[in-house]
Amino acid sequence: MAQTTGGMSGKDLMVGLGTDGSTYTDVSGYANSVKISGGERETGNAFTFDGDTSIIKAGKRGPMTVTVRGVYTETASQFYDLAQTAYEAGTAFYVRWSPGGGDAGDSGFTAGAGIVTGVPYPSAEADGEPILVECVIEVAVITEAVIGTAGW
Repeated sequence: MAQTTGGMSGKDLMVGLGTDGSTYTDVSGYANSVKISGGERETGNAFTFDGDTSIIKAGKRGPMTVTVRGVYTETASQFYDLAQTAYEAGTAFYVRWSPGGGDAGDSGFTAGAGIVTGVPYPSAEADGEPILVECVIEVAVITEAVIGTAGW
């Protein structure tokens, strides 16, 4: 099999954050990392007197964590402000992202309603690096779909 030529980098990734699951704020100009963890599927197993191996069955999937890291600014209604407001209120929060940039025909990933669990407040060191904050969202499901001609 020939080596792929269709590999992608994350340089054009589009990230949106929202509070209602239908309206998203594009935070691509603030965000610089999206990381997914968790979601492992539980399994169960049992042995019988016959045979040498166990019977294995699939169980439920665990929650996933979507961590979006971005540049801290004091711009209202943007990355930090959205995450901090949802964290303090304990209200539903949504995230979606598209590795191809969010254009028609690109794949898009949308997390179901989640809760901001990680403290998003800024911390810094006395150097020249931009201050970064993290928005840690626990979600039950992430769906993938092709973005239509009307966009996202």
